[in-house]
Amino acid sequence: MSTVILFITEAHIKEVSIIDENIDAKLIMNAIREAQDINIHPILGTGLYNELKTQVNAGTVTALNVTLLDDYIKWALIYWTLYQGVDIFTYKIRNKGIYKQSSENSTSLDLEETRRLMDAFRNKAEWYSERITKYLLENQTSYPLYINPGNTVDTIHPKRNNYTTDWYLGGYKKKDNDWNPYENTSDCDC
Repeated sequence: MSTVILFITEAHIKEVSIIDENIDAKLIMNAIREAQDINIHPILGTGLYNELKTQVNAGTVTALNVTLLDDYIKWALIYWTLYQGVDIFTYKIRNKGIYKQSSENSTSLDLEETRRLMDAFRNKAEWYSERITKYLLENQTSYPLYINPGNTVDTIHPKRNNYTTDWYLGGYKKKDNDWNPYENTSDCDC
């Protein structure tokens, strides 16, 4: 079994976020791992991501990487953890089915409220993620593994845009002989 290396602790998440103290540490750790693998790894690329994991595991994080982790990655990771954790913290899978957590003294959010909360987490996470990218681009000579993440089949190259949108603005760059279903190919002037 491999060791799971995380860039933040569940105690730190509880200290600086809206997560309540009584949430099971295992659930938070799973959300951190998902957020780190799914959201942070693509921002950093495989080379830098693996370097950080190795240094964190060995306790030998360089001064440059301390800055990257403490000033940039941790804040993005907090909000990505909240975003990834909404479902993890809400539902339990038991031997008799899937259950939604509830309490006598609280009211669960409806689907629209949950989506709005997740959107808020994602917006903040994307903003902090964009800060990581801009910092790394500005300091790329100090982070050679960011520019050259590797060349194996499983290498993830850093993404340069961290914002997502639900809007489709249409179109794509047309190449010779590309068929465009939106192009008017008829001979009439309808």
